[in-house]
Amino acid sequence: MIDDTQTLLQLAEIAAAFAGFAALVSVLRRRDDLLAEAVHDLLRLRLVISSGVAGVAAALIPVSLAGFGLDAEIAWRASALAFLLFDNGIIVSFVRAYKPVEGAFEPDRFAVWVASCLELIEQLSLVVVFLGLAGDRAGSLYVTALVANICQAGFIFMRFVGSAFHYQKQLMDD
Repeated sequence: MIDDTQTLLQLAEIAAAFAGFAALVSVLRRRDDLLAEAVHDLLRLRLVISSGVAGVAAALIPVSLAGFGLDAEIAWRASALAFLLFDNGIIVSFVRAYKPVEGAFEPDRFAVWVASCLELIEQLSLVVVFLGLAGDRAGSLYVTALVANICQAGFIFMRFVGSAFHYQKQLMDD
C-alpha cells in the first residue's frame, strides 16, 4: 500500500481543489432573479463540494490506515467501505435536497447520464475491493474509484461554471 501513498495524496489535492474552486465560483457569480436556476446551481455546488471533501477523505484513509501497520488487504477493504459510506451518504443527501424542488427546473439530463456512468464505475470498483475480490489489484481499483469521483466532481463543476456564468451573461445582455 505504501507504493500508492503519493498517488493518493495527489488525488486528495485534486479533490480539494475542485471543492475550493466551486466555492470561489459561487462567490464570483452575480446573484440573479432566476430562482429555479439559482437552486439548480446551489444543488450542483453542494454536490461538487461534498464530493470533493469525500474524495479528500477517501484518498487519505488508506494512507492513515497504512500508518497503523494494518495488512494491505484489510486496509483497502476498510477504506473501500468508508468511501462507499461517504459516497452513498452524499447521494442520499442530494436526493433529499432535490426532492422539495423537483419539477421547479429542467434537470440537466446529460450531466445526470455522465455522473451516473462515473458513479457506476466508482461504486463497482469499491464493492469489488470491499468484498475482497480484487486481489493484488485492490489499490488500482481504489484509485480508479477516486479518479471516477474526481472526474464526476470535475464534470459537475464545469456544468456549474457554465450555468452560473451563462445566466450572468443573459442578464447582462438584457
